[in-house]
Amino acid sequence: MFSKIGARSFSTSLPRALKITSVPPTASTVSSLKVLVKGAGAKDAPSGLAHLLASSAFLNTTSKSALRLKRESELLGGSYKSSVTRDALVLEASFLKEDLPFFVNALGSVLAETSFKPHEFDELTVPFATHVAEKAEGDPSFKALEELHAISYRRGLGQPLYYDGTKSFSSHDISSFAKSLFTSDKIEIIADNVVQEDLTKFLKESPFSKLPSAPKNQTVSKASQKTYSGVESRIRQSGETVAIVGIPVASSDVSTYQLVAAAVYSALPDSFGATVKATVVPYEESGLFSVSIASWDVSEVSDLLKKATAALEKASGSSLAKYRPLAAYLAGAAGESVKGLESAKTSVKIPKFNLVVVGDIDSVPLADEL
Repeated sequence: MFSKIGARSFSTSLPRALKITSVPPTASTVSSLKVLVKGAGAKDAPSGLAHLLASSAFLNTTSKSALRLKRESELLGGSYKSSVTRDALVLEASFLKEDLPFFVNALGSVLAETSFKPHEFDELTVPFATHVAEKAEGDPSFKALEELHAISYRRGLGQPLYYDGTKSFSSHDISSFAKSLFTSDKIEIIADNVVQEDLTKFLKESPFSKLPSAPKNQTVSKASQKTYSGVESRIRQSGETVAIVGIPVASSDVSTYQLVAAAVYSALPDSFGATVKATVVPYEESGLFSVSIASWDVSEVSDLLKKATAALEKASGSSLAKYRPLAAYLAGAAGESVKGLESAKTSVKIPKFNLVVVGDIDSVPLADEL
């Protein structure tokens, strides 16, 4: 068998800047950990670099091979994964409650001990990242949402989420990027069904205790995220047609636009052939409101798009208070936070929307025709 915690020596204290959020334990036997690395998102680096960093997670470390970690995790009945958002690198693990020390160790090792070997980068990281990107690009809804980000923000949040191969990187680039980010002040740990005291104890005994603090003289100046409205983009391709209307909004208006999303969604008729989504994706510096319509029947896309933009115009300046219950349901279904809905402004003047169409672009109205 194997030892859940290797015989390594660590500090007995945690870096003060490390942020820990814990959901109280329940009767469930399954626990989970999520580690967010702020500043390691797609908006914070040259296009594709953050995705390559996420794809390098859980490979060989100075204390354990990737194969050994995989086998040991499977024997314990646990799982782990990494992903990238526009704001952060995300590491996640799900496991039986009694195996908390092993997975605390595993996640900490990713941040403090990853080797970033050149052969792993060439043979594993790049091919895997390329596969993920190509698979996502095959989904017209994903392509439309990516293009909506590009025209709404251009830089920063407008950068592509995944590595597309247009820039060339090396294992050294990934290692340097990680070294600049894997500091205690940028790390947030979110635990579910975990005893807080146990988590703190195991964190002190894990590689998390080795994470350095950011240099005292390090100052990061960020330019404010610029937004753009009234922009249109159309991508011709065969297959399903997707139309998406979007508006970049201030972070303080995210809850209000969740009410707008509910107002627009409620105005659209039920359809068996079309998939309709109305969401507000929150980011650190902005939020992106969108209503997307996808169908193999382009006439249905056109009809629902007209109804959606008409409902958006009607919602502008109107009272949105009655849409709170539906807004909470839609936000919950999309995995978004419902905090702030009760105190959200119930009226807002809606600016010009952005429009992206992917598919049969000739049969979908132009923005100025809506």
